Amino acid sequence: MGSGSLEETKSFFAGEEEGSWKDTATAGYLLANAFRKSSATPPDNLPAVKKWKAFKANVGELYNAAVTKNSVKDAIIAYENAQKTLNDYLEAVELPSAIEL
Repeated sequence: MGSGSLEETKSFFAGEEEGSWKDTATAGYLLANAFRKSSATPPDNLPAVKKWKAFKANVGELYNAAVTKNSVKDAIIAYENAQKTLNDYLEAVELPSAIEL
């Protein structure tokens, strides 16, 4: 990974602007929350929100492995986990898998 890529990655995660990880995380949570069948169900009990939170946790692990620890082996494992949980989330919000997007 070149230093430019690492700096761009850090900027994506640290940024506050539109298109940053914070913006993406908020949009993902809001989309997951929209898939409720009852207004009485708390958001954290929704299957789509649980799947979003699992993906978000895996992205945090990926960031930690790649940027903080600089471990390619751990980053690959975290990436594979994130890819699976992303596809679980996308299915829950009725979107095609990541490979199809």
